[in-house]
Amino acid sequence: MYYPSFTRTLSLALTLAASSLCAQEAEIVAETDGPSNEQRAPQKYQRAQDLAYGATLYEYFQGNYFDALSTLLVAQQQDSIQIHRDNAALIEGGISLGFGLHNRAAELFEQQTNAEAVPKYRRTAWLKLAELNYLNGDFINAAAHLEKSGVAEESSLPLNLALRNKDLTTAKKLLESSDLFPAEKVLGHINLGAAFARSSQLPAAIHEYQVAVDFAETIDIPSTEIPILLDKAHIGMGYALALSEQHTEAKQAFSRVRLNTPWATRALLGMAWSSINGEDYQAGIDALQFLLDKHRYSPAAREAMVALPYGYEKLENRSVALSAYRNAEAYYLKTLTELQQLQQDLTTEPLAYDPVQREAWRYGWLQLAQASPLLRDNQHFLRPILQSDRFQLRLTELRDLQQLTQVLQSWQDKLPLFTDLIEERHLRRTTIIDHYNSAQFDQQLQMAKQQYDHLRAALEQIERERDALTLLATTATPDDQSETLELLEILTGAQERLKKIQGSGKASQQQAETLAKARGILLWQASEQYHDKLWQQRKSLQQLEDQLRSGREQRKKTDTEAQRGPQLRQLAYRVVTAGDKIPAQQAAIVRASELIEADLRREVIAQLGREQQQIHNYMAHTRLAIARLQDAEMQAIPAASQADSDTDNTGAADHE
Repeated sequence: MYYPSFTRTLSLALTLAASSLCAQEAEIVAETDGPSNEQRAPQKYQRAQDLAYGATLYEYFQGNYFDALSTLLVAQQQDSIQIHRDNAALIEGGISLGFGLHNRAAELFEQQTNAEAVPKYRRTAWLKLAELNYLNGDFINAAAHLEKSGVAEESSLPLNLALRNKDLTTAKKLLESSDLFPAEKVLGHINLGAAFARSSQLPAAIHEYQVAVDFAETIDIPSTEIPILLDKAHIGMGYALALSEQHTEAKQAFSRVRLNTPWATRALLGMAWSSINGEDYQAGIDALQFLLDKHRYSPAAREAMVALPYGYEKLENRSVALSAYRNAEAYYLKTLTELQQLQQDLTTEPLAYDPVQREAWRYGWLQLAQASPLLRDNQHFLRPILQSDRFQLRLTELRDLQQLTQVLQSWQDKLPLFTDLIEERHLRRTTIIDHYNSAQFDQQLQMAKQQYDHLRAALEQIERERDALTLLATTATPDDQSETLELLEILTGAQERLKKIQGSGKASQQQAETLAKARGILLWQASEQYHDKLWQQRKSLQQLEDQLRSGREQRKKTDTEAQRGPQLRQLAYRVVTAGDKIPAQQAAIVRASELIEADLRREVIAQLGREQQQIHNYMAHTRLAIARLQDAEMQAIPAASQADSDTDNTGAADHE
């Protein structure tokens, strides 16, 4: 038996689990690779030596695989992983393989197969390449890479290859000797049992199913896979027993399947046929009735519709059987009408969920695609298709293309806005450049520079000579009406007049002494304000220096802005070329989407055709049974009439 959806889910889980073994960096010691005793660095790393690698491991073991992959890609750009570079590549390859990025995973694994790689990393890389080739259907290379890995006993791949080659004897030996995870071992016995059943070796199949059940029941570790595998093993064993005509044992196997699971319908149908074939007709009828009551729209229910009246017929309840057959005929006619209408609707109905009706997710490719409401509402007809890996992958690809079309349309709508923004920025830059290139701005900068130099030179002289009076006169403003400043003006005027008088020889010593005394008093008063005035001047000088620096920086920014003019033109050119490319890209996406959708539509319609053919087969059995019962009923009427006539004749003869 082959269970595609469960196999795909378990395969992804095992892929990520196996690749996590590559991330265990508890210690790195010298290793051997065959008889050459290849020597490696003897360091022991008890912790991750690269910060980015440690962050990757944290996200990885938390189950955040996309965050771990993102951290690795950023670290690659920054070249921040040095010591654990090889192991980081294996982790990236394992995550890429889990996400279906097979080409990228193969590239990363092949990088670790060279002779310079750490031996255990090289073995892991060969094993991963073998698994990748197996997933891609290249079984020859898968076997070759598996042999190079040297760790075949630690993987389920040799078993899968043996089953694929129908070498059941080798598969059985591998399963008994390999060291697999419990879930892998249970699944291996189930697959081996299915292989024996396909080759009509029913006793061997029953044995493998029983081994799977016994082993699974001994596993105490909480797991979501083990109960599912147990149900699968019971169903497989039940059908193998039924084919071996061990109907009582088959019923017991089917009865162990949980009823709250999607595959319970197969177990109920198997129990019903086992009961009917084992002549326990009422038990079969009860199982079929329960199936129809609880799972009326399941594929198994369509077979149960014809099996139920057959059970009544076996009970020799012909009237009830005939009524049930007629109900089944009406049900099949209605189902055929629904299938025909569904086929007509599918000629125009989009298969993927329309992304225009909902917000497109940025990382939507990590999500399973949703089928259209028409497909979801009729999934009881299309479940084999909707659960297949190929259909899901193609539907996801179609959904992603549709989302990409929406993204391109959004960018196409934004391009005119980008053009306007670039033009507005160009005009603003031109205005700024014209303003700062004007002579007025340069003249203002020059005047400010001269003022700054003059003030700085005067202040340096005042500080050097500690000339408080000059500082007082320098800091004076036209609105300054202080008494000290007024006396300073009077003193200055008196000194000038004294010089004139002294030149004519009319000045007296007393006048000179009076002026000197007055100057001393003013100097004493000015000295009290010296530090405050000096601080004010320094502050003014600093402010002027800041203004000059700001002006120079602004001038520098202006020059830079002027030099960036070609970049704006290049950006505008890119916007124009993008506008020319988008229609071609949209057309290519539309063509690819149409091809995928046409392919999917053919698959869905083919599945509906198979469903119709099956319904026609059920219909043929139903009508044949109705005709048989009606014929038997019609033959029973003349026989009853003849019996009555014979009775009447016998009575008349006796009377005579």
